[in-house]
Amino acid sequence: MKCKIEKNNENTLVRLRKMGYAPYKNRQGGKSYVRRIHGAEFPRFHLYINNENDKLLEISLHLDQSAPIHKGSSHAHNADNDSKEVKNEIERLTSIKL
Repeated sequence: MKCKIEKNNENTLVRLRKMGYAPYKNRQGGKSYVRRIHGAEFPRFHLYINNENDKLLEISLHLDQSAPIHKGSSHAHNADNDSKEVKNEIERLTSIKL
């Protein structure tokens, strides 16, 4: 699911860390951010930055339910894009005023 988050001239990494996200690199070196839900590796929210400027971050967010199923795969196949949990997380992210 895609959305826009206010950045308010703040450093992207600092802003996302304040929101509970940590940097994450996949096996191919792709940059993204994750927020673990229960302290375990999965499930977790997984965020990609599509575009950014001084004021806004345009992101894509999904919920990884489990690790990749196929050996050598970098994508979790059990990912929710439009679930209630993802919609609630989008609402949380867009309502945070830091």
